[in-house]
Amino acid sequence: MPLRAVPLSSEVLTTPRRWPIRVATTVIATAIVMLVLAAAAGGAWLLLRSAAHSAIDSADRTRAVDVAGALSARGPQAALELVAEPLSGVDLVRIVGPDDRLVAAQVTRGLEDVPPVPAPEAGEVSRHQLESPNGADLRVTSVGVDVGGVTFTVDVGTDSDRYDTVLAAGAILFLSFVPVAGLATAVFVHYAMGRVLRPVESIRSRVAEISASGRGDRVPVPEAEDEIARLARTMNAMLARLDAARTAQVAFVGDASHELRSPLSTLSTLLELSSTSGTPVDVETVDELLLPEVQRMRSMVEDLLLLAKNDERGVPLRREDVDLDDIVLSEVGRLRGLGGLDVTGAVEPARLVGDPDALLRVVRNLVDNARRHARTAVSIGLTVDRPAHGEPRAVITVDDDGEGVPPDQRDTVFDRFARLDADRARGTGGSGLGLAIVAEITRSHGGTVHVSDASSGGARFVVELPVETIGELPDQP
Repeated sequence: MPLRAVPLSSEVLTTPRRWPIRVATTVIATAIVMLVLAAAAGGAWLLLRSAAHSAIDSADRTRAVDVAGALSARGPQAALELVAEPLSGVDLVRIVGPDDRLVAAQVTRGLEDVPPVPAPEAGEVSRHQLESPNGADLRVTSVGVDVGGVTFTVDVGTDSDRYDTVLAAGAILFLSFVPVAGLATAVFVHYAMGRVLRPVESIRSRVAEISASGRGDRVPVPEAEDEIARLARTMNAMLARLDAARTAQVAFVGDASHELRSPLSTLSTLLELSSTSGTPVDVETVDELLLPEVQRMRSMVEDLLLLAKNDERGVPLRREDVDLDDIVLSEVGRLRGLGGLDVTGAVEPARLVGDPDALLRVVRNLVDNARRHARTAVSIGLTVDRPAHGEPRAVITVDDDGEGVPPDQRDTVFDRFARLDADRARGTGGSGLGLAIVAEITRSHGGTVHVSDASSGGARFVVELPVETIGELPDQP
């Protein structure tokens, strides 16, 4: 029967989810504590075992040296008397003559058949580790002694198993404490992480409520000056920006709808009237009503499209050498040609790198704005400011003798659809987008724009642009 390839389900291929921070921290901390305690138990057992063996060897050496000294002083005839003394913690004391001949010995039970060890030279000390016939681990210290020209060996040995057994029992007892310590660590870390992460959960739940309700609330900021408090403040700043962007978007849509509704209503009313009455629209109505409304709506749509492109990827600009004074002079001439106002201009030569069409739009929007608000006169100027420190800047000023801009509205006059209450009339007011476009284009050229009081009592709009910056214009996406 041929085999068939069975496709794996997505559940099989899905990577397991990561543990929550609280669980992961608890498991890691518990594992580290248990490993450290286990390693400490093993290390302590090795150190204590080594210390015990060193103590055994030291005691054996002391006893062997004492017996060897007495043997050298009293001779072989005293051998039985020397080994007959109490063992005092050792398990084997014996005197071995030449050719491994046992002279005298005293051993504990089970160590009678311990084989002889290699004999050291007279005055030398050697150590050996043997396994006794009963399986005990025997540590033997041997001392060579010269008695009348004959070398005897004194062996002293101790069974180290009883000490190792005690140490092993202590290590096992310590290791039995490791799970208890691990459990205590797990409980403590789990509780502590819960307390630490409680503000994070509070922030998360509040953000979820804000996302669901759409209200402009903020997340709670913990009293402690720690990372979570900084996270909460950063989150509140982000929510404030999102709230402001949402408010601006709602206002933008409402203002755009309001501005487009007026020309559409005019066009719809005239066309419906012509259709109902059966009377064609005359040329005069087309020229005086329809075409101006269409042009106004077209200009507004183009402005909206430009601002939308800027929001998406920045104002698209060309890089060219621009004679800014030529642009300003052309607008002075255009405004004089429209008539009805006293137009003055004072222009200095200024050259920069930028988009000539965009810069023309900046100057034209400012001039048209001044023309709408001026009573009798408009003044246009262009100077080059060359400070001692810093780059030179071209300064464009457009003054009118109208009502001016109140100080409390000067920061918002460059917002989209931001118009003074007195300019809401369709006949005199603009679309509310011209100054916003001025601000966007100026910023894209590395400049600034602001409004102040003119000497004639109206408003003065000031645009400052860097000059002589060939190759310095920022790249646009």
